[in-house]
Amino acid sequence: MDIRIDSLIPFDSLKTNIDHVFSVVDKNGKVVLLKDNKPVYIVLKYDENNLADTGIGMQEMPNFTLHEAMKIVLSEAENKTMHAAELADEIYRRRLYLKKDGSKAEYTQIRARCGHYPDMFEALPGNRIKLKD
Repeated sequence: MDIRIDSLIPFDSLKTNIDHVFSVVDKNGKVVLLKDNKPVYIVLKYDENNLADTGIGMQEMPNFTLHEAMKIVLSEAENKTMHAAELADEIYRRRLYLKKDGSKAEYTQIRARCGHYPDMFEALPGNRIKLKD
């Protein structure tokens, strides 16, 4: 990543002259914010066509359905069984499935999905979900 010398800006400029910081971002595409003369943050201007030039890739999110994500996580779990809340957390942590608003599926949604796919999942006592063989 090439950095112009005028793109090196003290971090305190965010507090004192934020307009200047963003004018440099607009002009150069990025700024490096310095604390104690060391880089601490990089502010980039979003440009879909030049993401490769920045060294930052926008990874395509997996496009799994919730039950596909459940199957992936449960297939790797001990005894192919997990508590519904833990399963929801792990699916979200891996970003295998996100709701349309970007949030995680709740454990109640996970539990309900078991009822829609009884050939795939078994709901056990204690809100545990098991992947059937």
